[in-house]
Amino acid sequence: MTREASSPEEQAKRVWTLGSYSDIAPHFLSMAARLVDATDVSSNDAVLDVGCGTGNVAITAARRDASVTGLDITPVMLDAARENAAIAGIEDISWREGTATDLPFDDDTFDVTLSCVGHMFAEPPDAAAQELLRVTRSSGQIAFTSWTPTSIVPAMGKTVTEYLPPNPDAPDPPFLWGDPDVVGNRLGDDVDELVFETGTVLMPVLSPAHYWEAAVTQSGMFIVALENINEDDRMGLREEMIKTIEQYFDESLNGVPMEYRLTKAVVG
Repeated sequence: MTREASSPEEQAKRVWTLGSYSDIAPHFLSMAARLVDATDVSSNDAVLDVGCGTGNVAITAARRDASVTGLDITPVMLDAARENAAIAGIEDISWREGTATDLPFDDDTFDVTLSCVGHMFAEPPDAAAQELLRVTRSSGQIAFTSWTPTSIVPAMGKTVTEYLPPNPDAPDPPFLWGDPDVVGNRLGDDVDELVFETGTVLMPVLSPAHYWEAAVTQSGMFIVALENINEDDRMGLREEMIKTIEQYFDESLNGVPMEYRLTKAVVG
């Protein structure tokens, strides 16, 4: 049964509340650390983590004594982030609810604005890009990670789309944030330097079938997608999805390497 969302924000809140992102997030810790290290965050920096989720980037930055704000659209994520910060013994992170397309901060507030596969799901993407630029001070840094167009997440998305009803109003795919040409157009002349790096994080699983089972139980995106697919078609989708995942599964690692692109820019 198709479920209508009252607004893009409410739909996003529902997607990220479903499943169990807290089980997924630990696999992205190395990506969060690389993002903070790439921008050389220090105690002199005011740092914003957009789409902070359970706090991977915000807490990593706060360990460097930076002044950190973590923002997420989903209250349940912020609750998990607060709990993780408390376990880490970090008390001075400011946690804010809000959306990447309308950041609740003044212009030129932050020295470093970061996002670890969070901002990439905001719609429309051009608005998210302008907000990243707006809140970052001149000569400050913007850095984010996004899945690359050739990575497993877009491949799975393409497979799911084949089973969904046609949607001529579908937004741009989130993974375009991992395309250097697209990112260059979105940030435009407002940045003086633009650097791209590529990395991977490993999702440990025993088989492609295990990866799919984790996706449909832990990932709100795939849970919502299944709601819009006829039950008679779900077994066929599962078979096709496992074939897709097999192309990325590495038996020698017992896992699926997930490729991402790190973008770093200096604001003009």
